[in-house]
Amino acid sequence: MKTVNIEELLTWAFVDELPKGGGVEGLENPHSAWRMLQASSWGKITSFGELGSLIDAGRKDYDNFWIEQGEPHEDAVTVGRAVAALAACEVIVPQGWNGLANWRDTHGLAELYVARAIERYSARSQAQRGEGVVSLVVGTAILGREPDWIAEPARVRLAERGGKPAWFVMKRVIDDNGQAYDIEVHGYDERLKRPTKGAYRKYEFATDPSGDIMGRLDYQIWVAALRWLEAELGPQLIAHRLVSSDRSMTPWLEEDRAGIWLAEGAADRGAKKTVSVR
Repeated sequence: MKTVNIEELLTWAFVDELPKGGGVEGLENPHSAWRMLQASSWGKITSFGELGSLIDAGRKDYDNFWIEQGEPHEDAVTVGRAVAALAACEVIVPQGWNGLANWRDTHGLAELYVARAIERYSARSQAQRGEGVVSLVVGTAILGREPDWIAEPARVRLAERGGKPAWFVMKRVIDDNGQAYDIEVHGYDERLKRPTKGAYRKYEFATDPSGDIMGRLDYQIWVAALRWLEAELGPQLIAHRLVSSDRSMTPWLEEDRAGIWLAEGAADRGAKKTVSVR
């Protein structure tokens, strides 16, 4: 048996084996082992050796598409099935997750931007999140590199607008239903050239860190997927032996801490995990 880690196994499967049947187009061809697996058409793969061609092709562009690459290795098929199954997993972002925990003295801005990023990510459907996990795993396997988690701390400054100090003030408004609530509005009197009564200034990042947060979110989703696949595939492989990965969930911190995890069928079970993580 060949000893490999999960990243090496994935690269072998998606670069060398699962493109088989797809000709020069590789994975993207609908007749590649990977696309056929996704379409739950594994009966077609078993016919490779017997027929040497793909029968019952549905699209004219691929009629009589002859297979010249042989069958994918059985372990690669097992890997492909496990990766495809990631689409049914739910991404669990624990309470207290802070992808910018190594950014110091941000006056609460880091937590605010992280919360907004998680809210946007959570607004995606479970299907979109699941498909995103699969794409992330396949893409990194093909490229042979990890998602970019490097994020230099953005400079914190007092808010400006047009190069001038920005002022804010809370204003009480009443909606059409008579409900009163407070909103933050511009707090500078342009006519008098001075801040309005009760106006205040607040801090902001000089550059938007949303991309950095999503990069670290992707990185932790990827590591969580690797760990899930490692546990899933270990007992099933016939020609490969998996060694445990030592990838840190938080390489931007001095120690490895808990982070995002995957739960199979969590969308249906409403699985929760409350962990304070950074």
